[in-house]
Amino acid sequence: MFRAKLLLALSLLGLLALTEGGVALWAQRSAVQQVQRGRLTSDILKGYIELSANKQRLRSWAAQRLLADSATDTLRDGLLQDMQAGLAQLHALAGQLDLLEAALQEPGRREIRQRSLDVLERHLLELGRALKGLAALPPGTDATQASQRLRSLFDESQGQDLRRLLNAEMEAERLATSQSRQAADQALRAIDRGVTWLSAGALMLTLALLAYFAWALRQPLNALMRGARALREGDLGYRIPAQGRDEFGELARSFNQMAGELQQHRAQEQADRALLEDMVQARTAELRQALDTLQALDARRRRFFAELSHELRTPATAIRGEAEVALRGGERPAQDYRKALQRIVDTVGQFSHVLGDLSQLARSEVEALAMREDLLAWPPLLARSCEQAAVLARAAQLRFDWQLGPANDAARLRGDAQRLSQALAIVLDNARRYSRPGGAIRLQAVEEGGQLRIDLLDEGIGVAEQELPQVFDRLFRGEAARAHRPDGLGLGLAIARDIVQAHGGDIALSNRETPGCHLRLSLPLVMGGIDA
Repeated sequence: MFRAKLLLALSLLGLLALTEGGVALWAQRSAVQQVQRGRLTSDILKGYIELSANKQRLRSWAAQRLLADSATDTLRDGLLQDMQAGLAQLHALAGQLDLLEAALQEPGRREIRQRSLDVLERHLLELGRALKGLAALPPGTDATQASQRLRSLFDESQGQDLRRLLNAEMEAERLATSQSRQAADQALRAIDRGVTWLSAGALMLTLALLAYFAWALRQPLNALMRGARALREGDLGYRIPAQGRDEFGELARSFNQMAGELQQHRAQEQADRALLEDMVQARTAELRQALDTLQALDARRRRFFAELSHELRTPATAIRGEAEVALRGGERPAQDYRKALQRIVDTVGQFSHVLGDLSQLARSEVEALAMREDLLAWPPLLARSCEQAAVLARAAQLRFDWQLGPANDAARLRGDAQRLSQALAIVLDNARRYSRPGGAIRLQAVEEGGQLRIDLLDEGIGVAEQELPQVFDRLFRGEAARAHRPDGLGLGLAIARDIVQAHGGDIALSNRETPGCHLRLSLPLVMGGIDA
Protein backbone atom coordinates (compact mmCIF):
# COMPACT_ATOMS: atom_id res chain seq x y z
CA MET A 1 0.00 0.00 0.00
CA PHE A 2 2.76 2.44 0.94
CA ARG A 3 4.61 1.39 -2.19
CA ALA A 4 1.56 2.31 -4.27
CA LYS A 5 1.39 5.73 -2.65
CA LEU A 6 5.06 6.33 -3.32
CA LEU A 7 4.67 5.17 -6.91
CA LEU A 8 1.68 7.50 -7.38
CA ALA A 9 3.62 10.45 -5.99
CA LEU A 10 6.57 9.74 -8.25
CA SER A 11 4.22 9.37 -11.19
CA LEU A 12 2.64 12.76 -10.48
CA LEU A 13 6.07 14.39 -10.25
CA GLY A 14 7.14 12.67 -13.45
CA LEU A 15 3.96 13.71 -15.27
CA LEU A 16 4.44 17.29 -14.12
CA ALA A 17 8.02 17.25 -15.32
CA LEU A 18 6.96 15.82 -18.69
CA THR A 19 4.25 18.48 -19.01
CA GLU A 20 6.76 21.21 -18.19
CA GLY A 21 9.18 19.82 -20.72
CA GLY A 22 6.50 19.51 -23.39
CA VAL A 23 5.29 23.08 -22.90
CA ALA A 24 8.85 24.39 -22.96
CA LEU A 25 9.64 22.37 -26.07
CA TRP A 26 6.52 23.60 -27.89
CA ALA A 27 7.15 27.23 -26.96
CA GLN A 28 10.82 26.91 -27.87
CA ARG A 29 9.93 25.43 -31.24
CA SER A 30 7.48 28.28 -31.90
CA ALA A 31 10.09 30.86 -30.93
CA VAL A 32 12.69 29.21 -33.16
CA GLN A 33 10.26 29.19 -36.11
CA GLN A 34 9.44 32.85 -35.57
CA VAL A 35 13.13 33.71 -35.36
CA GLN A 36 13.73 31.79 -38.60
CA ARG A 37 10.82 33.63 -40.22
CA GLY A 38 12.24 36.98 -39.11
CA ARG A 39 15.66 36.04 -40.48
CA LEU A 40 14.15 35.07 -43.84
CA THR A 41 12.06 38.25 -44.13
CA SER A 42 15.13 40.28 -43.13
CA ASP A 43 17.19 38.52 -45.80
CA ILE A 44 14.46 39.18 -48.41
CA LEU A 45 14.36 42.85 -47.39
CA LYS A 46 18.13 43.00 -47.69
CA GLY A 47 17.85 41.41 -51.17
CA TYR A 48 15.31 44.04 -52.28
CA ILE A 49 17.58 46.80 -50.99
CA GLU A 50 20.59 45.41 -52.84
CA LEU A 51 18.47 44.97 -55.97
CA SER A 52 17.33 48.62 -55.73
CA ALA A 53 20.91 49.78 -55.20
CA ASN A 54 22.17 47.84 -58.23
CA LYS A 55 19.30 49.28 -60.25
CA GLN A 56 20.37 52.80 -59.28
CA ARG A 57 23.95 52.01 -60.28
CA LEU A 58 22.70 50.69 -63.60
CA ARG A 59 20.59 53.85 -64.03
CA SER A 60 23.70 55.96 -63.53
CA TRP A 61 25.49 53.87 -66.12
CA ALA A 62 22.62 54.43 -68.60
CA ALA A 63 22.71 58.18 -67.97
CA GLN A 64 26.41 58.26 -68.75
CA ARG A 65 25.84 56.25 -71.92
CA LEU A 66 23.04 58.54 -73.13
CA LEU A 67 24.80 61.79 -72.37
CA ALA A 68 28.47 61.10 -72.96
CA ASP A 69 28.80 57.54 -74.30
CA SER A 70 31.56 57.02 -71.68
CA ALA A 71 30.10 54.04 -69.80
CA THR A 72 31.70 50.63 -70.42
CA ASP A 73 29.79 47.48 -71.34
CA THR A 74 31.70 45.50 -68.69
CA LEU A 75 30.17 47.54 -65.89
CA ARG A 76 26.70 47.10 -67.38
CA ASP A 77 27.06 43.35 -67.74
CA GLY A 78 28.38 43.00 -64.18
CA LEU A 79 25.46 44.95 -62.73
CA LEU A 80 22.95 42.92 -64.74
CA GLN A 81 24.52 39.67 -63.49
CA ASP A 82 24.40 40.92 -59.90
CA MET A 83 20.71 41.78 -60.27
CA GLN A 84 19.96 38.37 -61.80
CA ALA A 85 21.81 36.66 -58.95
CA GLY A 86 19.91 38.79 -56.44
CA LEU A 87 16.55 37.82 -58.00
CA ALA A 88 17.52 34.14 -57.92
CA GLN A 89 18.39 34.42 -54.23
CA LEU A 90 15.11 36.22 -53.56
CA HIS A 91 13.22 33.38 -55.26
CA ALA A 92 15.05 30.82 -53.03
CA LEU A 93 14.42 32.79 -49.83
CA ALA A 94 10.76 33.28 -50.81
CA GLY A 95 10.40 29.51 -51.27
CA GLN A 96 11.86 28.84 -47.79
CA LEU A 97 9.62 31.48 -46.26
CA ASP A 98 6.57 29.94 -47.95
CA LEU A 99 7.35 26.52 -46.44
CA LEU A 100 7.87 28.02 -42.98
CA GLU A 101 4.64 30.03 -43.12
CA ALA A 102 2.80 26.87 -44.22
CA ALA A 103 4.23 25.05 -41.16
CA LEU A 104 3.11 27.96 -38.97
CA GLN A 105 -0.30 27.86 -40.69
CA GLU A 106 -0.10 31.60 -41.44
CA PRO A 107 -1.49 33.12 -44.69
CA GLY A 108 1.62 35.17 -45.57
CA ARG A 109 2.17 37.00 -48.86
CA ARG A 110 3.15 34.12 -51.07
CA GLU A 111 1.11 35.04 -54.17
CA ILE A 112 1.82 38.82 -53.95
CA ARG A 113 5.54 38.24 -53.40
CA GLN A 114 5.70 35.78 -56.27
CA ARG A 115 3.91 38.19 -58.68
CA SER A 116 6.26 41.00 -57.70
CA LEU A 117 9.33 38.84 -58.28
CA ASP A 118 7.96 37.74 -61.66
CA VAL A 119 7.39 41.38 -62.69
CA LEU A 120 10.92 42.29 -61.59
CA GLU A 121 12.39 39.32 -63.43
CA ARG A 122 10.61 40.18 -66.69
CA HIS A 123 11.58 43.85 -66.27
CA LEU A 124 15.23 42.82 -65.78
CA LEU A 125 15.16 40.84 -69.02
CA GLU A 126 13.58 43.74 -70.90
CA LEU A 127 16.01 46.18 -69.31
CA GLY A 128 18.99 44.04 -70.28
CA ARG A 129 17.92 43.88 -73.90
CA ALA A 130 17.23 47.60 -73.98
CA LEU A 131 20.55 48.55 -72.38
CA LYS A 132 22.56 46.43 -74.78
CA GLY A 133 21.19 48.52 -77.70
CA LEU A 134 21.40 51.84 -75.86
CA ALA A 135 23.35 54.55 -77.70
CA ALA A 136 24.31 58.12 -76.91
CA LEU A 137 21.83 60.86 -77.75
CA PRO A 138 22.72 63.33 -80.52
CA PRO A 139 24.57 66.45 -79.36
CA GLY A 140 22.31 69.25 -78.36
CA THR A 141 19.56 66.91 -77.14
CA ASP A 142 17.58 68.30 -74.22
CA ALA A 143 18.34 66.63 -70.84
CA THR A 144 14.60 66.27 -70.27
CA GLN A 145 14.44 63.77 -73.09
CA ALA A 146 17.25 61.74 -71.52
CA SER A 147 15.41 61.79 -68.18
CA GLN A 148 12.17 60.60 -69.79
CA ARG A 149 14.09 57.87 -71.62
CA LEU A 150 15.63 56.65 -68.37
CA ARG A 151 12.25 56.77 -66.57
CA SER A 152 10.65 54.67 -69.27
CA LEU A 153 13.51 52.14 -69.07
CA PHE A 154 13.85 51.83 -65.30
CA ASP A 155 10.58 52.90 -63.65
CA GLU A 156 7.87 51.43 -65.87
CA SER A 157 7.26 47.87 -66.94
CA GLN A 158 4.08 46.28 -68.22
CA GLY A 159 2.12 49.33 -67.15
CA GLN A 160 3.38 49.18 -63.51
CA ASP A 161 5.42 51.69 -61.55
CA LEU A 162 8.49 49.70 -60.49
CA ARG A 163 9.55 52.16 -57.83
CA ARG A 164 6.24 51.78 -56.03
CA LEU A 165 6.44 48.05 -56.44
CA LEU A 166 9.92 47.87 -54.83
CA ASN A 167 8.99 50.30 -52.08
CA ALA A 168 5.78 48.36 -51.33
CA GLU A 169 7.68 45.05 -51.16
CA MET A 170 10.38 46.47 -48.91
CA GLU A 171 7.78 47.99 -46.61
CA ALA A 172 5.86 44.70 -46.49
CA GLU A 173 9.05 42.77 -45.60
CA ARG A 174 9.91 45.33 -42.91
CA LEU A 175 6.47 44.82 -41.42
CA ALA A 176 6.80 41.02 -41.63
CA THR A 177 10.21 41.19 -39.93
CA SER A 178 8.77 43.30 -37.11
CA GLN A 179 5.82 40.93 -36.70
CA SER A 180 8.14 37.90 -36.55
CA ARG A 181 10.22 39.54 -33.85
CA GLN A 182 7.10 40.34 -31.86
CA ALA A 183 5.88 36.73 -32.24
CA ALA A 184 9.29 35.40 -31.12
CA ASP A 185 9.23 37.69 -28.10
CA GLN A 186 5.73 36.50 -27.23
CA ALA A 187 6.84 32.85 -27.50
CA LEU A 188 9.81 33.49 -25.21
CA ARG A 189 7.55 35.21 -22.71
CA ALA A 190 5.20 32.23 -22.92
CA ILE A 191 8.13 29.91 -22.19
CA ASP A 192 9.12 32.01 -19.20
CA ARG A 193 5.58 32.10 -17.80
CA GLY A 194 4.91 28.41 -18.46
CA VAL A 195 8.18 27.21 -16.95
CA THR A 196 7.77 29.52 -13.98
CA TRP A 197 4.22 28.35 -13.17
CA LEU A 198 5.04 24.69 -13.76
CA SER A 199 8.24 24.91 -11.68
CA ALA A 200 6.31 26.58 -8.86
CA GLY A 201 3.66 23.89 -9.06
CA ALA A 202 6.28 21.13 -9.06
CA LEU A 203 8.00 22.71 -6.06
CA MET A 204 4.76 22.98 -4.10
CA LEU A 205 3.79 19.42 -4.96
CA THR A 206 7.25 18.15 -3.99
CA LEU A 207 7.12 19.97 -0.65
CA ALA A 208 3.65 18.61 0.03
CA LEU A 209 4.74 15.05 -0.80
CA LEU A 210 7.88 15.39 1.33
CA ALA A 211 5.84 16.59 4.28
CA TYR A 212 3.35 13.75 3.87
CA PHE A 213 5.95 11.01 3.53
CA ALA A 214 8.02 12.42 6.40
CA TRP A 215 4.93 12.21 8.59
CA ALA A 216 3.98 8.76 7.29
CA LEU A 217 7.50 7.30 7.70
CA ARG A 218 8.34 8.66 11.13
CA GLN A 219 6.31 6.25 13.27
CA PRO A 220 7.21 2.94 11.51
CA LEU A 221 10.87 3.92 11.20
CA ASN A 222 11.04 4.80 14.90
CA ALA A 223 9.51 1.42 15.73
CA LEU A 224 12.06 -0.37 13.56
CA MET A 225 14.92 1.59 15.16
CA ARG A 226 13.70 0.66 18.64
CA GLY A 227 13.57 -2.99 17.58
CA ALA A 228 17.07 -2.88 16.09
CA ARG A 229 18.39 -1.21 19.26
CA ALA A 230 16.81 -3.93 21.39
CA LEU A 231 18.41 -6.66 19.29
CA ARG A 232 21.78 -4.92 19.47
CA GLU A 233 21.51 -4.83 23.26
CA GLY A 234 20.70 -8.55 23.30
CA ASP A 235 16.98 -8.37 24.06
CA LEU A 236 15.84 -11.10 21.65
CA GLY A 237 12.39 -11.19 23.25
CA TYR A 238 11.49 -7.71 21.99
CA ARG A 239 8.76 -7.58 19.34
CA ILE A 240 7.71 -4.67 17.10
CA PRO A 241 3.95 -3.90 17.08
CA ALA A 242 2.81 -5.11 13.63
CA GLN A 243 -0.05 -2.79 12.66
CA GLY A 244 -1.56 -2.42 9.23
CA ARG A 245 -1.20 -4.45 6.08
CA ASP A 246 1.28 -2.19 4.32
CA GLU A 247 4.97 -2.81 3.69
CA PHE A 248 6.00 -1.60 7.13
CA GLY A 249 3.60 -4.00 8.78
CA GLU A 250 5.05 -6.84 6.70
CA LEU A 251 8.57 -5.67 7.60
CA ALA A 252 7.67 -5.62 11.30
CA ARG A 253 6.32 -9.18 11.09
CA SER A 254 9.49 -10.31 9.28
CA PHE A 255 11.58 -8.57 11.93
CA ASN A 256 9.69 -10.33 14.71
CA GLN A 257 10.10 -13.67 12.94
CA MET A 258 13.85 -13.04 12.61
CA ALA A 259 14.06 -12.14 16.31
CA GLY A 260 12.27 -15.39 17.19
CA GLU A 261 14.66 -17.41 15.04
CA LEU A 262 17.63 -15.67 16.66
CA GLN A 263 16.19 -16.49 20.06
CA GLN A 264 15.89 -20.14 19.06
CA HIS A 265 19.44 -20.12 17.68
CA ARG A 266 20.73 -18.63 20.91
CA ALA A 267 19.04 -21.37 22.90
CA GLN A 268 20.47 -23.96 20.53
CA GLU A 269 23.89 -22.32 20.79
CA GLN A 270 23.76 -22.48 24.57
CA ALA A 271 22.83 -26.16 24.39
CA ASP A 272 25.62 -26.80 21.89
CA ARG A 273 28.05 -24.89 24.07
CA ALA A 274 27.13 -27.03 27.07
CA LEU A 275 27.57 -30.16 24.95
CA LEU A 276 30.90 -28.84 23.66
CA GLU A 277 32.07 -28.15 27.19
CA ASP A 278 31.22 -31.74 28.13
CA MET A 279 33.11 -32.97 25.08
CA VAL A 280 36.08 -30.74 25.95
CA GLN A 281 36.11 -32.07 29.46
CA ALA A 282 35.99 -35.62 28.14
CA ARG A 283 38.76 -34.86 25.64
CA THR A 284 40.77 -33.20 28.39
CA ALA A 285 40.46 -36.34 30.45
CA GLU A 286 41.63 -38.38 27.45
CA LEU A 287 44.57 -36.05 26.91
CA ARG A 288 45.43 -36.19 30.59
CA GLN A 289 45.38 -39.96 30.35
CA ALA A 290 47.56 -39.78 27.21
CA LEU A 291 49.94 -37.44 29.05
CA ASP A 292 50.13 -39.89 31.90
CA THR A 293 50.90 -42.61 29.36
CA LEU A 294 53.61 -40.46 27.75
CA GLN A 295 55.08 -39.70 31.14
CA ALA A 296 55.10 -43.40 31.87
CA LEU A 297 56.79 -44.05 28.50
CA ASP A 298 59.35 -41.33 29.27
CA ALA A 299 60.02 -42.94 32.61
CA ARG A 300 60.48 -46.26 30.84
CA ARG A 301 62.85 -44.58 28.35
CA ARG A 302 64.89 -43.11 31.19
CA ARG A 303 64.94 -46.45 32.90
CA PHE A 304 65.97 -48.10 29.63
CA PHE A 305 68.94 -45.77 29.20
CA ALA A 306 69.89 -46.27 32.86
CA GLU A 307 69.77 -50.00 32.36
CA LEU A 308 71.67 -49.66 29.10
CA SER A 309 74.36 -47.61 30.84
CA HIS A 310 74.58 -50.24 33.53
CA GLU A 311 74.77 -53.04 30.95
CA LEU A 312 77.60 -51.25 29.15
CA ARG A 313 79.47 -50.34 32.33
CA THR A 314 79.27 -53.84 33.79
CA PRO A 315 81.12 -55.69 31.00
CA ALA A 316 83.59 -52.82 30.64
CA THR A 317 84.37 -53.04 34.38
CA ALA A 318 84.71 -56.80 34.13
CA ILE A 319 87.14 -56.58 31.20
CA ARG A 320 89.27 -54.01 33.00
CA GLY A 321 89.24 -56.07 36.20
CA GLU A 322 90.33 -59.27 34.40
CA ALA A 323 93.14 -57.41 32.65
CA GLU A 324 94.37 -55.79 35.89
CA VAL A 325 94.30 -59.11 37.73
CA ALA A 326 96.23 -60.79 34.91
CA LEU A 327 98.87 -58.03 34.89
CA ARG A 328 99.23 -57.73 38.65
CA GLY A 329 101.75 -59.91 40.49
CA GLY A 330 104.57 -62.04 39.19
CA GLU A 331 104.86 -64.58 36.45
CA ARG A 332 101.99 -67.00 36.15
CA PRO A 333 101.42 -70.17 34.23
CA ALA A 334 100.17 -69.82 30.63
CA GLN A 335 97.04 -71.62 31.66
CA ASP A 336 96.08 -68.73 33.99
CA TYR A 337 96.61 -66.18 31.25
CA ARG A 338 94.56 -68.31 28.85
CA LYS A 339 91.67 -68.48 31.32
CA ALA A 340 91.79 -64.72 31.91
CA LEU A 341 91.74 -64.08 28.15
CA GLN A 342 88.83 -66.47 27.73
CA ARG A 343 86.86 -64.61 30.40
CA ILE A 344 87.67 -61.35 28.64
CA VAL A 345 86.45 -62.81 25.30
CA ASP A 346 83.22 -63.92 26.91
CA THR A 347 82.72 -60.49 28.43
CA VAL A 348 83.47 -58.81 25.08
CA GLY A 349 80.82 -61.07 23.54
CA GLN A 350 78.36 -59.83 26.07
CA PHE A 351 79.49 -56.23 25.34
CA SER A 352 79.08 -56.78 21.60
CA HIS A 353 75.60 -58.14 22.14
CA VAL A 354 74.60 -54.98 24.01
CA LEU A 355 76.14 -52.79 21.28
CA GLY A 356 74.23 -54.78 18.66
CA ASP A 357 70.97 -54.12 20.44
CA LEU A 358 71.80 -50.38 20.61
CA SER A 359 72.77 -50.26 16.91
CA GLN A 360 69.55 -52.03 15.96
CA LEU A 361 67.60 -49.42 17.90
CA ALA A 362 69.46 -46.55 16.19
CA ARG A 363 68.88 -48.04 12.74
CA SER A 364 65.20 -48.67 13.27
CA GLU A 365 64.00 -45.25 11.97
CA VAL A 366 66.09 -45.39 8.77
CA GLU A 367 65.15 -49.00 8.17
CA ALA A 368 61.50 -47.95 8.61
CA LEU A 369 61.83 -45.88 5.39
CA ALA A 370 60.44 -48.27 2.82
CA MET A 371 62.66 -47.67 -0.23
CA ARG A 372 61.99 -48.78 -3.80
CA GLU A 373 64.87 -49.44 -6.16
CA ASP A 374 63.99 -48.12 -9.61
CA LEU A 375 66.25 -46.77 -12.32
CA LEU A 376 65.36 -43.10 -12.63
CA ALA A 377 66.28 -40.39 -15.15
CA TRP A 378 67.41 -37.51 -12.95
CA PRO A 379 66.58 -34.43 -15.17
CA PRO A 380 62.77 -34.89 -15.06
CA LEU A 381 62.94 -35.65 -11.34
CA LEU A 382 64.81 -32.43 -10.58
CA ALA A 383 62.76 -30.37 -13.06
CA ARG A 384 59.50 -31.26 -11.31
CA SER A 385 60.91 -30.32 -7.90
CA CYS A 386 62.37 -27.06 -9.22
CA GLU A 387 59.14 -26.05 -10.92
CA GLN A 388 57.25 -26.56 -7.67
CA ALA A 389 59.91 -24.62 -5.76
CA ALA A 390 59.77 -21.75 -8.28
CA VAL A 391 56.06 -21.29 -7.63
CA LEU A 392 56.59 -21.15 -3.86
CA ALA A 393 59.56 -18.80 -4.26
CA ARG A 394 57.52 -16.32 -6.28
CA ALA A 395 54.84 -16.37 -3.61
CA ALA A 396 57.54 -15.53 -1.03
CA GLN A 397 58.93 -12.68 -3.22
CA LEU A 398 62.12 -14.62 -4.00
CA ARG A 399 63.92 -15.24 -7.27
CA PHE A 400 64.65 -18.91 -7.99
CA ASP A 401 67.09 -19.79 -10.77
CA TRP A 402 67.90 -23.39 -11.63
CA GLN A 403 70.11 -24.98 -14.23
CA LEU A 404 70.42 -28.66 -15.12
CA GLY A 405 73.66 -29.60 -16.84
CA PRO A 406 73.93 -32.01 -19.75
CA ALA A 407 72.80 -35.52 -18.90
CA ASN A 408 74.13 -38.82 -20.17
CA ASP A 409 71.21 -40.72 -21.67
CA ALA A 410 72.44 -43.93 -20.04
CA ALA A 411 72.99 -42.39 -16.59
CA ARG A 412 70.35 -43.30 -14.02
CA LEU A 413 69.65 -42.87 -10.31
CA ARG A 414 68.85 -46.06 -8.48
CA GLY A 415 66.30 -45.46 -5.79
CA ASP A 416 62.84 -44.30 -4.80
CA ALA A 417 61.54 -41.33 -6.83
CA GLN A 418 59.09 -40.32 -4.11
CA ARG A 419 61.74 -40.34 -1.37
CA LEU A 420 64.22 -38.42 -3.51
CA SER A 421 61.57 -35.84 -4.34
CA GLN A 422 60.86 -35.59 -0.61
CA ALA A 423 64.52 -34.89 0.14
CA LEU A 424 64.74 -32.27 -2.64
CA ALA A 425 61.54 -30.63 -1.41
CA ILE A 426 62.96 -30.44 2.13
CA VAL A 427 66.22 -28.71 1.15
CA LEU A 428 64.47 -26.33 -1.31
CA ASP A 429 61.84 -25.46 1.26
CA ASN A 430 64.54 -24.95 3.88
CA ALA A 431 66.31 -22.45 1.58
CA ARG A 432 63.07 -20.61 0.95
CA ARG A 433 62.02 -20.46 4.60
CA TYR A 434 65.29 -18.95 5.78
CA SER A 435 65.65 -16.38 2.96
CA ARG A 436 64.47 -12.79 3.09
CA PRO A 437 62.03 -11.28 0.54
CA GLY A 438 63.87 -9.95 -2.48
CA GLY A 439 66.67 -12.53 -2.20
CA ALA A 440 67.68 -15.19 -4.68
CA ILE A 441 68.03 -18.98 -4.63
CA ARG A 442 70.12 -20.84 -7.24
CA LEU A 443 70.31 -24.55 -7.98
CA GLN A 444 72.78 -26.24 -10.32
CA ALA A 445 72.98 -29.97 -11.07
CA VAL A 446 75.82 -31.63 -13.02
CA GLU A 447 77.16 -35.13 -13.57
CA GLU A 448 80.68 -35.43 -12.22
CA GLY A 449 82.79 -38.53 -11.63
CA GLY A 450 79.90 -40.96 -11.65
CA GLN A 451 77.96 -38.78 -9.21
CA LEU A 452 75.05 -36.41 -9.58
CA ARG A 453 76.18 -33.23 -7.79
CA ILE A 454 73.47 -30.77 -6.76
CA ASP A 455 74.58 -27.35 -5.44
CA LEU A 456 71.94 -25.17 -3.75
CA LEU A 457 72.92 -21.60 -2.84
CA ASP A 458 70.76 -19.08 -1.02
CA GLU A 459 71.09 -15.54 0.32
CA GLY A 460 69.41 -16.30 3.63
CA ILE A 461 70.29 -15.88 7.29
CA GLY A 462 73.12 -18.44 7.32
CA VAL A 463 74.21 -20.72 10.19
CA ALA A 464 76.61 -19.97 13.01
CA GLU A 465 79.94 -21.76 12.45
CA GLN A 466 79.75 -23.53 15.81
CA GLU A 467 76.30 -24.88 14.90
CA LEU A 468 77.19 -26.33 11.48
CA PRO A 469 78.12 -29.81 12.84
CA GLN A 470 74.65 -30.12 14.42
CA VAL A 471 72.39 -28.94 11.60
CA PHE A 472 71.57 -32.51 10.53
CA ASP A 473 70.79 -33.68 14.08
CA ARG A 474 67.23 -34.41 14.96
CA LEU A 475 65.39 -31.75 16.96
CA PHE A 476 68.25 -29.25 16.55
CA ARG A 477 67.57 -25.65 15.52
CA GLY A 478 70.09 -22.83 15.68
CA GLU A 479 69.53 -19.47 17.35
CA ALA A 480 69.23 -17.57 14.04
CA ALA A 481 66.70 -20.12 12.75
CA ARG A 482 64.57 -19.83 15.88
CA ALA A 483 64.67 -16.03 15.72
CA HIS A 484 63.76 -15.96 12.00
CA ARG A 485 61.00 -18.62 12.21
CA PRO A 486 59.81 -19.63 15.68
CA ASP A 487 57.94 -22.62 14.21
CA GLY A 488 59.65 -25.88 13.21
CA LEU A 489 60.96 -28.95 14.99
CA GLY A 490 64.40 -29.38 13.44
CA LEU A 491 63.57 -32.67 11.69
CA GLY A 492 63.70 -31.68 8.01
CA LEU A 493 67.46 -31.82 7.33
CA ALA A 494 67.77 -34.96 9.46
CA ILE A 495 65.13 -36.72 7.33
CA ALA A 496 66.77 -35.49 4.12
CA ARG A 497 70.14 -36.81 5.31
CA ASP A 498 68.63 -40.20 6.14
CA ILE A 499 67.00 -40.43 2.67
CA VAL A 500 70.20 -39.39 0.85
CA GLN A 501 72.34 -41.78 2.87
CA ALA A 502 69.82 -44.57 2.29
CA HIS A 503 70.47 -44.02 -1.46
CA GLY A 504 74.25 -44.19 -0.96
CA GLY A 505 74.70 -40.43 -1.25
CA ASP A 506 76.06 -37.62 0.88
CA ILE A 507 74.81 -34.21 1.97
CA ALA A 508 76.72 -31.27 3.49
CA LEU A 509 75.99 -27.68 4.48
CA SER A 510 78.41 -24.75 4.70
CA ASN A 511 78.28 -20.98 4.89
CA ARG A 512 79.02 -18.75 1.90
CA GLU A 513 81.37 -15.75 2.00
CA THR A 514 78.35 -13.56 1.40
CA PRO A 515 75.25 -14.05 3.61
CA GLY A 516 73.61 -17.38 2.95
CA CYS A 517 74.34 -21.12 2.83
CA HIS A 518 75.73 -23.59 0.32
CA LEU A 519 74.20 -27.08 0.43
CA ARG A 520 75.80 -29.83 -1.65
CA LEU A 521 74.00 -33.13 -2.28
CA SER A 522 75.69 -36.03 -4.08
CA LEU A 523 74.02 -39.22 -5.36
CA PRO A 524 75.66 -42.13 -7.16
CA LEU A 525 74.77 -42.77 -10.81
CA VAL A 526 74.59 -46.13 -12.58
CA MET A 527 75.30 -46.82 -16.26
CA GLY A 528 73.40 -49.59 -17.95
CA GLY A 529 72.62 -51.11 -14.60
CA ILE A 530 76.28 -51.01 -13.44
CA ASP A 531 77.50 -48.60 -10.80
CA ALA A 532 79.25 -45.65 -12.35
